[in-house]
Order: sequence, then C-alpha cells, then structure tokens
Amino acid sequence: MNRAEKQGAIEAIREVIQENEAFYLVDFKGLKVKEISSLRDRVRQSSGSLRVVKNTLLKKASEGTDLSGADAWMVGPTAIAWSQRDPIPLAKVLVEFSKENPNLKVKGGVIDGRAVDAGAVEVLSKLPGLDGIRAQLIGLLQAPATKLATLLQTPARDVAVCLSERGKQTVE
Repeated sequence: MNRAEKQGAIEAIREVIQENEAFYLVDFKGLKVKEISSLRDRVRQSSGSLRVVKNTLLKKASEGTDLSGADAWMVGPTAIAWSQRDPIPLAKVLVEFSKENPNLKVKGGVIDGRAVDAGAVEVLSKLPGLDGIRAQLIGLLQAPATKLATLLQTPARDVAVCLSERGKQTVE
C-alpha cells in the first residue's frame, strides 16, 4: 500500500468515525472466512457495518476523535463495527456471535464519546433497544392517565350497578 492509498484509507476511516457515535473493536483471530462473512451479514441486519482495519491506520484516523480513547484495544487483528442508528442491536449481535464463536472477542468500544470495555458492551447488549426503551417510556407516561380514567369511571359504574340491583329488587 503506497502513501496515497494509506492516506485515502485514513480519510475513509476518519469519515466513518466522524459520522457515527458508536463503535466496537473486535478481535477476529481464528475465525474462518465463512464465519467472518456470517458475522458481516448479522451486523448488516442490525443496521451496522464491519470493517477489518490495520491498527496503524485506525490509530492515525482516530487522532482527535472520540475513538482516540480506544487506543489500548488497537492491537492484534482488529475489526471495527459501527452503527449509524441504535448501538444496542449491534452490541447484541457481537456478543451473541462471540458466544457462538469463541474466536471472536469483543475488545471494547466507544459510545457517545465514552470508551467502554468488553464487560460494558456485554451489559449494553442486555438492554432493550431504543424502540423498546421508547415503548417503555410511552407506557409509563400513559399509565397515570389510564389509572385516572379508571378512577373517574368507578363511581359512575358503582352507581349504575346499585341502581340496576335496586331495579331488580323492586320488580321481584
């Protein structure tokens, strides 16, 4: 790879870093080509991307960016996975795949500018995605209104039941 190609690769990586907020670094040593292809397919299904990179190029591209906090994990065979939207489904895919294929090791990542280790990525993978969190929030916001409506209907329903029972007694 000549100097111009290296500079082009660095700029491409830097552009990815600047456009996204969640990155995961993984060690894929020992994975077969078929397994890496399977991993790429799963990552794509979670609206993410995976790219094998040279550590030296990744370090240069990450200088002055949020990813610079992950320099410690830029050793050995490294692939960078990123998501343009929700980082949680991508974390789930990587953690699940690493459990199925022990050769894949999640080194760590950067989420919203904060470096997180492999343990934090695993914890993140257990959370619901943004859509799930939104649904829970909507449920929490709707619960008081639902309880209030039920509470307001209760006296009227009780009066109606009493009148109905009283009506049955007078007919008999």
